Amino acid sequence: MRTLNKITAKELAEQIDVSPSFISAIEHNSTKLSLKTLNHICEVLGVTLAEFFNAEMSPVEKKLTAQIKKMPEEKKYELLAFLTGLIS
Repeated sequence: MRTLNKITAKELAEQIDVSPSFISAIEHNSTKLSLKTLNHICEVLGVTLAEFFNAEMSPVEKKLTAQIKKMPEEKKYELLAFLTGLIS
C-alpha cells in the first residue's frame, strides 16, 4: 500500500516518527505495532483501517479508491453518474 502511494519507507518513517528499519520490520511481519502507530500509518497513506485490511481489493481498485477520496463531493456524484451510465 505504501508503494501504491509512492511513499518510500524512509518518508513514511519520518512522517510517523519511527525508523526506516521499523517500517521494514512491519512490512516483513517481523514486529508488532500498536494501534496508534497503525492509525498513524493509515492517516499518512490516506486510507481507513478497513481499507488497509481489505486484501480483496486489486491494485487498480486501490488506486481508484485513493483518487476518488481526493475528489470534491460534487465530482464524486458526477463520476458515479458516469460510471452508472457506462455499466448500464
